[in-house]
Amino acid sequence: MKKRKKNRAERARKKRARREEKRNAKGTMTMAEKKMATVEQIRAHMEKKAYAEVINTFADMLEQGHAPEECFGDVARAYFELGDYTRAASWVTNTLSRDASNVDVRILLARICQREKRPDDALKLFENILSVHKRSLSYEQRTEIGRLAGLDARLNPARTRTEYPQLAALLGLAAPTEAAAPAAAAPAAPAVVSAVPTPAPVQATSSPAAAEQQAAAILAQEIRPVEKVETLNAFAGAAYASNDYSGAKTLLMAALRLDPGCDATLRNMALLLHEMGERDKALQVAAKMRMADFMLLRELKR
Repeated sequence: MKKRKKNRAERARKKRARREEKRNAKGTMTMAEKKMATVEQIRAHMEKKAYAEVINTFADMLEQGHAPEECFGDVARAYFELGDYTRAASWVTNTLSRDASNVDVRILLARICQREKRPDDALKLFENILSVHKRSLSYEQRTEIGRLAGLDARLNPARTRTEYPQLAALLGLAAPTEAAAPAAAAPAAPAVVSAVPTPAPVQATSSPAAAEQQAAAILAQEIRPVEKVETLNAFAGAAYASNDYSGAKTLLMAALRLDPGCDATLRNMALLLHEMGERDKALQVAAKMRMADFMLLRELKR
């Protein structure tokens, strides 16, 4: 009997000791450790693209009285991905006021300008990034700038060369000054004869390959499928404006493989095929649209 009571008392003592140990352990984590744990949670949510969770976690951090500045850029990106561009711009400002050299956040600000239909402001920001942070830009950042600014910059190459020289150099739009000198020195007649037949075969052979490489680069980007489709259509529009119908068709086909039911892509493809003389195919493509477009059908009937 005494032994049983002794064992019971020993178990109770050990239980109290464990409770005390747990109670003491709760108070041993410093504020820095708590902050680090929360930052890691935000990083994990960003990797999973759980942007709403990023906002909620950061709100909890604000309530706890510690909002780490290294998370400001993540909050800005989360608001951007959720479509709240006003709050995204506000957090971009907060981030840059503390870290003016944050290139990723500056690129995000340019993307906000694009979403708000302010392409000129976006091009100015891209030009500023290339001018000020030229030496510190990574390959991925240069590639992203080229992808984001490519369409607007190529719509008016002359203006891009004049107002955005760094961007023009990145996109290969710089004026060929070195090649112009030999051409000017050469006799007039041979220059005309040699220049006329050359572009046709080059465009016919290199344009589809270049468009395929461009499409592959867009599809390889870590962006949402919807954004990939939008980007492919944008570059197809630039090719169409340059009379590169083959390249435009290649890019639109890549967009349709990604999202076969996108009405915008189907509409663009139908108009392109119609202009290329493939009217029957154009009507077949238009018939796949979920919603009939009478303006499109009227154009295809001409």
